[in-house]
Amino acid sequence: MKISTRESLLGLITVSVLLFAGTAMIGRSKIDNLKEMRSGRIKLRNSIERSKLLVDQKEKWTKRMDVFQDKIPRFPMNKNMDVYWSNEVEKKANAHDLKILRHEVGNEHQEGPIYELPIECRDWEGSLDSLVHFLFDLQSKGAMLDIRYLRVKPKDKTIRKGRFSLYCAYMRESS
Repeated sequence: MKISTRESLLGLITVSVLLFAGTAMIGRSKIDNLKEMRSGRIKLRNSIERSKLLVDQKEKWTKRMDVFQDKIPRFPMNKNMDVYWSNEVEKKANAHDLKILRHEVGNEHQEGPIYELPIECRDWEGSLDSLVHFLFDLQSKGAMLDIRYLRVKPKDKTIRKGRFSLYCAYMRESS
């Protein structure tokens, strides 16, 4: 039996396609790994550039920290801060007829000399005026309180309800 030129050419093309497909299937994971390494390298390079920029601006941030350091409240190392900040928030809310129905205190985080305590207010009710006065009171008392999430929705014509995330910044006195 003799193989014609046409049959040998088709056989060669078929073997080439099969080799190419096999190589692509085997090499796909390697290509994906290469793409992942490239994107990781780009992210790392951007992170290094941001870090260099922050290091270059160290004097600026040190001066800003010195200005705000006097305004940040200081507490003893052994004071239970979740109880303190919960009571403070409740007092301010009650003073403005804002009802905090449910809240959770998160874990204390330390960043350098500054401590931060998140309070997630899961449910509150009150008028829009009481909410505005409550938020203004939080901001104006000199304590470092930051609302990072605020959701307001109507319950009826005058009452609003929602949730917010409050972050309390403070320092601890060294023993």
